[in-house]
Amino acid sequence: MIKRTTKRLLAATAMWLAVWSGTGAGAQVSWLGAFGHAPTAYNLLPPVTVTGRDGTIRTAPPNYAPLPPYPAQSTVREVVRLSAAAASIRIRFSNEFSGKALRIGEAHIALAAANGAIVPGSDHLLTFAGQSDAIIPPGAPLLSDPVSWTVPALATLAVSIFYPEETVPPAHILFTLDAWSAPGNQSGAQTLANGKAARSGHHLSEVDIVPQTPGHTIVCFGDSITEGVASTAGAFRGWADRLAERLQANPATRGWSVVNAGVGSNRLLHDTPSVNALARFDRDVLAVPGIAKAIILLGINDIQYSHRFPSEAVSADDMIAALGQLVSRAHARGVQVIGGTITAFAGSGDFTRQGEAARTKVNEWIRNSGTFDGVIDFDRVTRDPDHPDQLLGAADSGGHLHPGDTGYTMMGEAIDLALFSR
Repeated sequence: MIKRTTKRLLAATAMWLAVWSGTGAGAQVSWLGAFGHAPTAYNLLPPVTVTGRDGTIRTAPPNYAPLPPYPAQSTVREVVRLSAAAASIRIRFSNEFSGKALRIGEAHIALAAANGAIVPGSDHLLTFAGQSDAIIPPGAPLLSDPVSWTVPALATLAVSIFYPEETVPPAHILFTLDAWSAPGNQSGAQTLANGKAARSGHHLSEVDIVPQTPGHTIVCFGDSITEGVASTAGAFRGWADRLAERLQANPATRGWSVVNAGVGSNRLLHDTPSVNALARFDRDVLAVPGIAKAIILLGINDIQYSHRFPSEAVSADDMIAALGQLVSRAHARGVQVIGGTITAFAGSGDFTRQGEAARTKVNEWIRNSGTFDGVIDFDRVTRDPDHPDQLLGAADSGGHLHPGDTGYTMMGEAIDLALFSR
């Protein structure tokens, strides 16, 4: 009798051969990353004191503190958007920052409709080595089997997971995406009975595609400003989203897909509340399928946290050295790097003149050092020309740090598509 693990391997091999056989004799399948939501570690520090804009003081859990677990026998549905057109799709799930095995009872992918529903007739069961359930070991990712499915660029997809066991949500909270939770196994349901909006999503970290035409992947690597925090949730209004739209609108650049690897509060040189950029770069950028170029926009949190936590203060030279390390590591893998200048932050809670001097020095190095393969001057396009240390009013979300929808559009429009000529 063939063991179950052997059956899974045989089924997975058959599935992969079926995908490869559609690409022509002797051809290889070239996967691209087409959506990303980078995993990060849980923050186990105690609650912090927060002063609201109205002056009220309260305690709150730190960013990426574990959220209440999803109950056993529950479904979570998350809505994402493909950045390029697909002929086949696979999903990457992450259990990389957990010390406990993660059980997936069932998972589905479909075209998303309004309010957590899916488009009738579009549902696809995801399998793992031919099986409908899977266990992801602690610290590991898991790829689904490929789904042969023609999907247009910029389509919104609903990815649903049934959790048979009580499960802590992933640490990287969904600041910009929509998610819903519902009781029981409703992973393939057209509408979620008794569904409710979820503060976080499930453990999806990437959507990969076999593109309809060969291409390359751009990874946007950064912090909350790259993630799109303070943009309209569920509307895909971040600067990386606007870049994807522009690439698809231009026939000369439709071969490019975009993966957003922004993590809120990310720093170059320190952990907490998220894994430092130097530590996560290989997984979140260099390991993404089809990676050819990376856009790096990082540094504002190193500046802010230097004021907030003097014991973790870093200098402009420290930041420049760290950014140079990222470029060197990317170049060693044949990946080109485009540097984004750090946007203004005067008026925000951690603004200091010392921090502004550091931002100015790093930005001048990004613009003029020749270290990068290209430069996007996000600072110049979003700052107030009369007060260059602060965001333009039209670009500001109101907190004087994060752009709003208009500001993110300005950033996305500032990217020269000639950077993606190959």
